[in-house]
Amino acid sequence: MSIICNGYADTPHGQIHYRQLRRVDQPVLVLLHQTASSGQMFERLMMLLAEDFQTIAPDTPGFGNSFPPPEGFTIEFLSSALYTALKALDVHFCYVFGHHTGAAVAVQMAYTHPEFVQKVVLSGPPLLSEAQKDRLKASLKPIELAEDGTHLIADWHRIRQRDPSLPLEIVQREVLLTQIAHRAAQRAYQAVFEQPLGRQLSGLQQPVMIISGEYDTLRDSAEPACSLLKNGQICTIPDAGPYLCDQNAPEVAQILRTFLAETQD
Repeated sequence: MSIICNGYADTPHGQIHYRQLRRVDQPVLVLLHQTASSGQMFERLMMLLAEDFQTIAPDTPGFGNSFPPPEGFTIEFLSSALYTALKALDVHFCYVFGHHTGAAVAVQMAYTHPEFVQKVVLSGPPLLSEAQKDRLKASLKPIELAEDGTHLIADWHRIRQRDPSLPLEIVQREVLLTQIAHRAAQRAYQAVFEQPLGRQLSGLQQPVMIISGEYDTLRDSAEPACSLLKNGQICTIPDAGPYLCDQNAPEVAQILRTFLAETQD
């Protein structure tokens, strides 16, 4: 029976909470979540990959149950904290999968620690044009707590609009995680805007797979991101949206198995 265990890893800035499934003696696959979720979004995927990898899904600083990061944190800071936590867990090298903001962190980690990250899978890498950044910045509004709870309703409707087919249990999970991370979430988006993602993608030496749901909110970034890679592939999942790790977990699991099992020439 596969059991996902929870734990904490120490870093100089605080503790990183993580989920881990270690059923087989296979390579480590690290799963990095989107804003404003947590490693919880990968639980179904972890179960599907239980026979293929040791999986670790940390909560990024400021999200889930990990320590709150300092004001003005960067993607580099998030990557460094997670790298330190993984080293504390005795991970010497690994594969990394990141979704949306998690993809930005995955690129940073692979760029900064090429000897540590052997292969990379990016779901919806946020390679944004200046016009896209301006539109997103205009749409970001601080979460203000309301006496009547309307801030919860606003998040509920926002997440439902992103994917109307999303099961209510997942909508509730994401609403609650958004409330937990509301201060860090706003800064995380700004940190993504500031990251030199294009330059870092161009500098990656590792094999990289880019995947995207057909209806993902970051679908338009997939081909431009892939074009910058020295050793990149791309795969689109038909009919999938921005919550493909929940909604299309079997397809994502198979892509990961196939790509990560490929030998390098």
